[in-house]
Amino acid sequence: MATTMDQQKKCREDIVAVENFSKRYYDIFDTRRHDIEKFYQAQAKLVWNGTELDGSSTIAKYLIALPPTRHNIYALDFFPMNDLFPNEAKTFQVFVSGAVVYGSPESNSVPKEKRLFSHVFVLTVYINSSIWVITNECFRFHE
Repeated sequence: MATTMDQQKKCREDIVAVENFSKRYYDIFDTRRHDIEKFYQAQAKLVWNGTELDGSSTIAKYLIALPPTRHNIYALDFFPMNDLFPNEAKTFQVFVSGAVVYGSPESNSVPKEKRLFSHVFVLTVYINSSIWVITNECFRFHE
């Protein structure tokens, strides 16, 4: 049976893993979006403001076509889903809220508007692997 100290250590490790993944994801999204596909499981699904996308390559093509972005994360929460996904080592549902600015920073002629968003995704790392991937997600602007 795991001790309280072991459980606290595991909880801290989970927090660091989810926060690091999320930071890397938004950094890549904003600066090197052509690398975004590696963050997705091959059969991943995304609903982007009502548009349904299936598969990591389809998701990557869609996201790459968006204008340049700068994300600011206001809140990040998550909870474990391991009981629902016994074949994976760890699975979390992650909730992110923040603001995103669309448009190139070089084009100062057009004022850039912040758009508030909610982003929910299922994040998993497979048994015998250290690679975290998104398996399912939903991104929605607050209109």
